[in-house]
Amino acid sequence: MDATIIPLTSRRSSQPGAEPDFNPDRHLALEPPAWSLDLSADGAAGRRHRPSIAAPFRVLSRDGIAAAARRGGSARFLADLARHPAVAGAVGGLMGTHVIPAPVRTGESFDLILSLADDSAWPAGFAMLQLPGTVLRQTARLPAAYARLTYVPEDAPVTLRDLEAALGDAERARVAWMRHKALVSHRKLGRLLDSPVAECDRRTLARDLWDALSDAEQALESLSSESEGLEIFYAN
Repeated sequence: MDATIIPLTSRRSSQPGAEPDFNPDRHLALEPPAWSLDLSADGAAGRRHRPSIAAPFRVLSRDGIAAAARRGGSARFLADLARHPAVAGAVGGLMGTHVIPAPVRTGESFDLILSLADDSAWPAGFAMLQLPGTVLRQTARLPAAYARLTYVPEDAPVTLRDLEAALGDAERARVAWMRHKALVSHRKLGRLLDSPVAECDRRTLARDLWDALSDAEQALESLSSESEGLEIFYAN
């Protein structure tokens, strides 16, 4: 008699109350904002990025809205949504720099506020950038009709010390920092592989590759070291 093996992932997702799996083909419906306004001054020198005020823009499909709104927003679903390159790319385009989900709030982090209900300030499935001190300043906890996705520029100085202060646990902080550095390295390597070879000389390629690998090296060292207090692991 033939036996049918049901994958554990399928069995788990079919259980009542199980967190929905993020599926970009079903859940994403990204559209650019109807308008955006660059906040950087003309000719400003030395700016690391140029954020924009933008109209609310569509992020989720109707299926995505239903999945994100389940129990006020699944933490795993929202984390997968925030990490998706298309979403991070759309946010980064408005910020004028490459961004990744923030492992901890810093002075350079900012939020994407996602509406999960049509009776909110903007329609369900749409999101709006919240730049600290500039747009939609929030000091209280967001109501259930919204979800917050927090981002940080790739080159923002996020340290292991920041994560230890936020998480209150040295081992969890080390793992979170490793994952952060690994994601930075992954994104840099992806751009390097996708860039047309004809547009880069060997020196530029070598520099970009070294930059990407140095993040991965820091992640590996932080995970494998037995020393908790070495300053090298607190470096960006």
